[in-house]
Amino acid sequence: MTSIGIVDDNPTVLGQMRLLLGRAGFDDIQGFTDPRKALIAFRAKPPGLLLLDYRMPELDGVQLLGLLQQAGAVQHTPVVMVSGCADLAAIRMLAYRAGAHEVIAKPLVAQEFSLKIRNLTRLAAMASTAVPGFQPFNVHSSGSMPSARWDLEPQDAVLRRMLEKVAVFRDERTGKHTTRMAQYAATIGHHHGLSLDQQDLLLGAAPLHDIGKIGLPDSVLVRPSSLSEIDRVRMESHTTIGYELLRDEASPLLQLGAEIALSHHERWDGSGYPLGLAGQNIPLSGRIVAIADFLDALTTVRPFRPAWLIDKATAAIEADRGRRFDPALVRAFLDGLESLRRIKRHFDGDESFVSRAATPY
Repeated sequence: MTSIGIVDDNPTVLGQMRLLLGRAGFDDIQGFTDPRKALIAFRAKPPGLLLLDYRMPELDGVQLLGLLQQAGAVQHTPVVMVSGCADLAAIRMLAYRAGAHEVIAKPLVAQEFSLKIRNLTRLAAMASTAVPGFQPFNVHSSGSMPSARWDLEPQDAVLRRMLEKVAVFRDERTGKHTTRMAQYAATIGHHHGLSLDQQDLLLGAAPLHDIGKIGLPDSVLVRPSSLSEIDRVRMESHTTIGYELLRDEASPLLQLGAEIALSHHERWDGSGYPLGLAGQNIPLSGRIVAIADFLDALTTVRPFRPAWLIDKATAAIEADRGRRFDPALVRAFLDGLESLRRIKRHFDGDESFVSRAATPY
């Protein structure tokens, strides 16, 4: 059974969480009303799951989480931020950027609270036992992907196709984009050394990378000009919306889709969003899809610019090696460039996007 740590300066709320967790079958619970004492205890012995109150004296939840991260104490620990603040949306973004995995509102709703905790502990258990499939996004893979064969259950395939169709209704460019981009991602994965089974899983999950855009208003999604600062923040939220949409699905493919949705706009140098992850702290799946997505975006006509030749897009990707993109994956991209050209021709049937230097079929 997963051990659970709770930090909340309100003893009544702390007691309520203990009671709900006990009713849900959790008996290894350590609670603190003083965040400084919790810091000492959890540095020495990190819990399997951590619940932090956002607003506390001395140290708030974000500050406490940062200190635990610096100590390496929550590297493999799902973290839940609990808040009674009125502006929960703002707290949610602060919590996600700090590295929390879930935000729960006060006053607690008993059934919702228990189910969310149970789901998080299940994901933590999957990661700790190295079950092939999705890892919680704080357990990042530097060079591996799920390795076992995962055949799609019929309902998983139906759900994935339905989600893709919904996304296409919201943005007519999405259909071809997701298909091409997934093929690009699998090709880059192949040249990075992923197995055929891993490539298949990536091929199935990558089209869900932008599924969160179904939650964006048309004024943001189809805007022909550059976005205002407010609209840019709204656009960036498609990553967390997609993650929330897919995260609770049992299918490893959809769980990998959640990981990709959340992480494909992170950058190697840490300047990306929504969490500002850097280097190998970004899941491998997100790092691969970042290159594939960028390639397809540049070589596709957009309302505000024409499509680029693939050679120009390649130069841009090379120029961002070590900044936006993982250097090792840029190498894999370059190794697979001729295959990527053929994919572009196959799906578009348009030679105008392909350099004359491309190798013919």
